[in-house]
Amino acid sequence: MGLIACFVGHIPLYLYGCIVAAALLAGLLVARISTWVYDEDFSAVIDLLLWGIPVGFIMARAGYVLGHWSFYLAHPESIAWVWEGGFSLYGAALGLVLVLWLYCRCREMDFWHWLDILAPALLLALAINQFGHFVMQTTVGMPLPPDLPNDHTLAEYIEFSYRPSGFERYEYFQPVALYQAGMQLAAWLLAVILTFWQARRRLWHEGCLFLFGAAAVCLIRFGCGYFYLSTTPGLHPGQILSLAAAAACLALFFWRQHQQRDRYFWR
Repeated sequence: MGLIACFVGHIPLYLYGCIVAAALLAGLLVARISTWVYDEDFSAVIDLLLWGIPVGFIMARAGYVLGHWSFYLAHPESIAWVWEGGFSLYGAALGLVLVLWLYCRCREMDFWHWLDILAPALLLALAINQFGHFVMQTTVGMPLPPDLPNDHTLAEYIEFSYRPSGFERYEYFQPVALYQAGMQLAAWLLAVILTFWQARRRLWHEGCLFLFGAAAVCLIRFGCGYFYLSTTPGLHPGQILSLAAAAACLALFFWRQHQQRDRYFWR
């Protein structure tokens, strides 16, 4: 497995960058279909993307730095070394939601309505990105026995240079990134079905489709956290954060649904 996918002239194209680009293009295609289903202007999605990419990038880096503050406090110059990697998915998501909120405020658009429109696109982009982590071997699961039998057990071979310190003698690990990608893809398919239903019959209150998808992603991350490589027992910080985010999304989901029922009751 190589970091460089190919060369365009003398310019290298990195494999993970190609996967991220594919995720963005696939998300744009799905967003185009969603705007058609909801009869909305697709140009708003382009505006959001142009603002959301730089803000999401900065927030993703900031989230990672905050999560590893003890290291960056001792090495503050490393904060700007983005080429070495280190980005937070939660930070990126927060940045995108913030851009959408500000954009809707400026254009007098319904923020929750547009969250529903973009939900399927975001879910598909997340699934493709997670598959990229599987391909790049950047998300390592628990090690499998060295004498793993050839019984079609789902496993990921990790090249020696990518194996965590102390686990060099293991060759196969739990493919936790593939687990997440598969379940996120299933969540995306469900969101697509619900999008057509929501656009035609208003099954839920505005924003509830997004909250449902966000809660599903958080719960998937929480469940897959048990397969992540860890040397300490108990819940990992990522699992705790995912569970808290899922609880917040579900609480907001039921609160908005309760608002809708009250509005219909008193109409």
